[in-house]
Amino acid sequence: MTLKPYGPEKLDQLALRLLDLSGILRQMANNSREQDVPNLPLHDRKALLWMDNLEHWAHKGQRDLDIKIHEVKASRRARGVG
Repeated sequence: MTLKPYGPEKLDQLALRLLDLSGILRQMANNSREQDVPNLPLHDRKALLWMDNLEHWAHKGQRDLDIKIHEVKASRRARGVG
């Protein structure tokens, strides 16, 4: 696996893609409800696995970002003391 740099803009792009997917699923749910379609057979195993992996990836990224933030703050404080 290759580490790739993610700045705020790239994180925003990823978040918006996920929001778009959420919107599609919400629209499907609403259409199903409005048109009285009780269920829709879907293959979900891989999608659920990908979401589990994405959640794990996001939580790890959040922890890594928290560490990086603490490092940056400590570095700023150290420069300010000297």
